[in-house]
Amino acid sequence: MLAAGLFSLILFFRHQLADGFTLLLGDRHDAVIALSIMEHWWNVLRGLQPWDVTSYFHPVPGTLGYNDGYLVFGLLYSLPRALGADPFLAGELTNIGLRAVGYLAMFALLRRAAGLPWQAAVLGAVLFTISNNLFIRGSHAQLFSVGLVPLLAWLAHGTAAALLAGRPCALLGWGAGFCLGFAAALLTGFYMAWYCVFFAAALLPAWLLVAGGAARQALWHGLRRCWLPLLALAVLAVALNLPFLLLYLPKAAETGMHPWPLVLSLTPGLLDVIHVGERNLFWGWLVKALNDAFRPGFPFWSEQMTGFPLLLLAVFLASLAWLAGPARGVDPARRRLLRAVAIATVITWALTLRFGDTTGWALIYDYFPGGKAPRVVARYQIFLAVPVVLLAVSALAAWAPRWPRPAVAALGALLVAEQVNLYAPLFVDHPLEAARLAAVPPPPAECRAFYVSAARQRSRFGEEVDNPYNHNTEAMLVAAVRHIPTINGISTFNPPGWPDGIPTDAAYQAAVRGWVERWGVAGLCALDLQRFTWSR
Repeated sequence: MLAAGLFSLILFFRHQLADGFTLLLGDRHDAVIALSIMEHWWNVLRGLQPWDVTSYFHPVPGTLGYNDGYLVFGLLYSLPRALGADPFLAGELTNIGLRAVGYLAMFALLRRAAGLPWQAAVLGAVLFTISNNLFIRGSHAQLFSVGLVPLLAWLAHGTAAALLAGRPCALLGWGAGFCLGFAAALLTGFYMAWYCVFFAAALLPAWLLVAGGAARQALWHGLRRCWLPLLALAVLAVALNLPFLLLYLPKAAETGMHPWPLVLSLTPGLLDVIHVGERNLFWGWLVKALNDAFRPGFPFWSEQMTGFPLLLLAVFLASLAWLAGPARGVDPARRRLLRAVAIATVITWALTLRFGDTTGWALIYDYFPGGKAPRVVARYQIFLAVPVVLLAVSALAAWAPRWPRPAVAALGALLVAEQVNLYAPLFVDHPLEAARLAAVPPPPAECRAFYVSAARQRSRFGEEVDNPYNHNTEAMLVAAVRHIPTINGISTFNPPGWPDGIPTDAAYQAAVRGWVERWGVAGLCALDLQRFTWSR
């Protein structure tokens, strides 16, 4: 089991391991934003910053609420930072750590909750860990929080099992673990935590529909017998999630979240269900042919590039047919749970799909709590790797005793091989970026905050230099590492009056002056990121 996990991590991070962590996942825009927030948590753990106020957008309160919180990332990131790793290496080691957590959690979910043989559980954990859609979308670090989803599912299953069995002490233990895990996930990456709620909203009624009278009666008895532990868990959940609510609800009201036209443009179409990227080892040719035939001019890289390889998708569809048929060789209670998972998967997946300008997501956007917060609806398919793999390997485990062993082994190998993609979003030059960060001298004693007066003009991977990301993201990381706040910054949402533009624009300088006057910023210095010098 551990050997398979090591194989998965080596396969997923093969490029970084091969070049000695020279090129890293992401780019110097979004990846650096994530690193600045991870560095923020390292500062929090050392008592250098309040937990909810980052070093950027100074001196606005609650600035962490303008982006994902990256809490679990920050805790993992602090370990290599404490051992002397620079921020860029520590960030990549954090990604590896989250993939390792995902592997172990997926194995536990399949082995304990789904009751699969260890071979099937290992296969499922490998498929989840090396999943094609996360690999090619790995430039957005927050998506690695999908590794927490099987952990939450495992804890939720233990909680539900204790409730159905009427075991108050076990319910408290499992339930407290779930409450703590969910609160941490929510303050880490909103997408995956919110997707858990969205999926659960379909899973519970689906289970009530298929569970049968005896199971529903057991649930009713469990609720009556365990009302006190449930009340205690509800109080715990409120207490644990209160920091998130106090931080993010005011920011959501301030920003209004994402407009519908933007959300609609980032919903997946039917072709995106199999959009595994044009450089997938097995299916890239088919993706390119379908895009050329049905949507010519569709870009090579897009947010909709989150689909599933065809063989895994075929096994998943076959599992739906298997679950619709008579029960064979599977515990009835587990089969009912799998059926509920299948129903929830199909319904929620269908709601994300777009046909022209029509999509069921409009209902979620308008009526589901928090529905206006997720911007890229296509990322739900990354979350769906958990139920899709769970159902597929559950069906394979049921079929395997009746199939020749070589056929089972060959199918398992093909399922793994089709996840391999020859495209990797490695656009962070580790030596270059670490050297630039080290070249920024400590600020003068009289400097209490700074803004960027000149931005870099070099671009290795074709990133734009004449845009707001160029200087703002670098300022965010400098601020966190050098422990001096900056009025610069850029995020999912930006505060009112944020100094827009680029340092060469006259409007930018005026915006900086307006920000200083509005917030009464004292001791402001200028940082030249071309010459690496400070000035008043």
